[in-house]
Amino acid sequence: MQNDGNSEKRMKNSREFRQKEDESSSGKIQGDATPDDLFQTDPDPSNNLFATTGETDPLFSENNRTDYRRMFEKVPAAMLVLDKSGKILKANYAAARLLGHTPVRLEQTFFADYLKKADRDSFLIVTKKLKSSRNHSIWEGQTAKTERIFRMRSFSDDKNQNLLLSLEDITDEKKKLGREEARAQQLQEDSQLYRMAVERSEIGLWKASLSKKQAMEEMHFHFSDKGGDIFGFVSFADIGFTQFMDTIHSDSVEKIRGALRSAINSKIGFDIEIRINKPNGDFAWVNWKCFLIEENQTGAILLEGIALDITSHKTTEKALAIASSLFENNRDGIFIADQTGRITVVNYQFTRMTGLSQEQIMGNHQWYLQPGISDSSCYSQLCDVIICTDHEEMATFEKNREQRIEPTYLTIKIVRDMDEKIISYIGVLLDISQNDFLEDHTRYMIEHDFLTGLPNRILLLDRLGQTLIAAERNHRRAAVMFLDLDKFKHINDTLGHAIGDRLLQQVAQRLTQCVRKNDTVSRQGGDEFVILLSDIGEADDAAMVANNIMHTLSQNYQIENYEMSITSSIGIALFPEDGKEIDTLLKNADTAMYHAKENGRNAYQFFNAEMNLHLIERSQLEEDLKTALKNGDFFLEYQPIIDMHNQHMTGVEAFLRWNHPQFGILMPSRFLSIAENTGLIGPIGEWVINTACKQAKKWKDQGFSKTVSVNLSSIQLKQKDLLGTIKNALEENDLTPDFLELQITEGSITENIRTVIDLLNELRNMGVKIALDNFGNGCSSISHLKRVPIEKIKIDPSFIRALGTQSSDADVAGAIIAMAKNLNLKVSAGGVETTDQANRLKEIGCDEYQGYVISPTLPAKEINRLQLPN
Repeated sequence: MQNDGNSEKRMKNSREFRQKEDESSSGKIQGDATPDDLFQTDPDPSNNLFATTGETDPLFSENNRTDYRRMFEKVPAAMLVLDKSGKILKANYAAARLLGHTPVRLEQTFFADYLKKADRDSFLIVTKKLKSSRNHSIWEGQTAKTERIFRMRSFSDDKNQNLLLSLEDITDEKKKLGREEARAQQLQEDSQLYRMAVERSEIGLWKASLSKKQAMEEMHFHFSDKGGDIFGFVSFADIGFTQFMDTIHSDSVEKIRGALRSAINSKIGFDIEIRINKPNGDFAWVNWKCFLIEENQTGAILLEGIALDITSHKTTEKALAIASSLFENNRDGIFIADQTGRITVVNYQFTRMTGLSQEQIMGNHQWYLQPGISDSSCYSQLCDVIICTDHEEMATFEKNREQRIEPTYLTIKIVRDMDEKIISYIGVLLDISQNDFLEDHTRYMIEHDFLTGLPNRILLLDRLGQTLIAAERNHRRAAVMFLDLDKFKHINDTLGHAIGDRLLQQVAQRLTQCVRKNDTVSRQGGDEFVILLSDIGEADDAAMVANNIMHTLSQNYQIENYEMSITSSIGIALFPEDGKEIDTLLKNADTAMYHAKENGRNAYQFFNAEMNLHLIERSQLEEDLKTALKNGDFFLEYQPIIDMHNQHMTGVEAFLRWNHPQFGILMPSRFLSIAENTGLIGPIGEWVINTACKQAKKWKDQGFSKTVSVNLSSIQLKQKDLLGTIKNALEENDLTPDFLELQITEGSITENIRTVIDLLNELRNMGVKIALDNFGNGCSSISHLKRVPIEKIKIDPSFIRALGTQSSDADVAGAIIAMAKNLNLKVSAGGVETTDQANRLKEIGCDEYQGYVISPTLPAKEINRLQLPN
């Protein structure tokens, strides 16, 4: 074939171009180093990709050198060649753009310098491994200037010991992946939130399955925790039909069978109310719903629904029906008015007694319409007093009806909501002219408490006066007891005033069973009671009654679906030793009761003269407490916590002390209640947390890394800034959360369980350890215990002291440990005083202990020098 002129011209140009390349290359080798050195023939094989070892062919032929250089520079993938020290020998334009510099600027500089500082050490490790193994490697990093994320593929050149890098920009890919991961995380958090919402609600979930060929009696049920609790199952999964039906009250068996049969055959859901049997022999009402029925590919039928305990609703419904019947059929005239005094409801007897119809009465602000009242001005003043002072009042009026004067007795009660705001008034109108019975009934209402039926203050003062006269005449003693329920307000706040009123009624019944018929139990208002013991011999007689009362009141109460316990504090004043006047005895009994509360509650205390001095001292402590933090009067001591099996110290518990300038070293029992009542517990508690964390940091720096345990009061758990206080204390002292353990009591949980559990979950998610202190001395249920994110319980010291004795509490510690193990909780024992107690705790499976058997509380500097037993 003959070439045309153009072909010859192209070949000539090509030869000339290659010749210029060779000349250019020759010039560079002779001493002018340029970025193209790697593409030249160089006597030094370590710097020349085209060099030959003499035994093998060069990597690229001379004819391909120029083409390779162009390909290397123009290829869109970022390419780099590094020498064995990590210095850039060659970079193409794509690499330069990725790194944010020109190719010329990059060469003879170190590649690691263009990476984020966090990636540099990692890159050097990768390259070091690559040079030693001669294998290719994949690594991800980020550039410093352009902040682009790249995936690096690197290869080692066996001949020249150079590194060949290919960089792929994956910034967009990472961002997309990050968005997807964030979305997945959000979905997971949402799912967890929904699950938590269901778990913390009163709704139980259930599902059931039945294969195509099975009869309904072969159905199997699965319940959520709450669903299982409602029906009383211990295990909530794979409950057979027969086992499920055993829990159903006989009145509801056919209703359930019919609902399930209809759901299976007709695919129709149901919403029914059923009765179930409770283990205690009682029954409960349950709203049972099925809202999802589906058939899978195999023909199996799946049902899902919810269960809700509506016993309290049914009880309320029944109570309302009874109350409505009593209201309408009461022989007294009754009206209900709103907070403005406008009448909203009246019964038939009220219309009969006033001679007015409901239409004439309803909406009227004059509760007992003035026309016809012989002393209408007195009546108007009564209404004004009630509205202006919020006091409940009673008075007697004469009503002129049908030309007859009839004495009428009116009582007006005020109804308040949980915030103590008035929501309505209840008026009761009695015609006291009918007979002696009504007169007695009127006197009874005047002298007795409306809620409990106990004598009120009016009748108490009358009986107390008569008792003191008789005691003085006969030279006998009498005793006045002032009783207050411990933490009753918390029950009102958490469970509602209706439950609180029911509890007060049961307390009143128990109190009357603890005294003689000639003694008096009186309710003064709220949760305060006064017991009058007439004609007693010695002070021990009063102590015996007080002990009996405390034991009786502390037994569990069952009110609707709530099981609870409550303790009491009792103050005792004796006649004539502690006073001969009524007011003096009542005041001194009240003072003694207050002293019993200060000493830990659930106790009784006789009055003595020193108590007045104590009240003076308390007032002084209250004033001094306000400046104690500022003056640096507080300090911490620590007690070691020991592992039961290896006798190693696992941590320490911090104890607050007050170096009072006048009274010396004070224990928390002397001043914490004052701090709580005055609102100073917040700043004091914050100081304790910060100080404990600072000390933990010092120990950590000394190589003595131990967890520090701090007690939290119920008031601290209610403070909105507690979480921030703990976070700041840990961050300022460079401590991880596992260095801090927080101890809480059972009572502090039940006061506001949902809010407290939310807070504890946040702390637990941070990594802070949570322990339940003084376990066994409160009223926590197992269901509450399962919901609280604790990892350890501390047995109440009273059960530790009972070990090895004949006390009924001797076996409680073992029962607590067995229960804790079933819940996968650690068990700690505080207040261990003897070796026998420690050995017994080890035998029954306790994990750790503390107390005087090891060491009393010590200053921080003495803790790490403590010699522990082998």
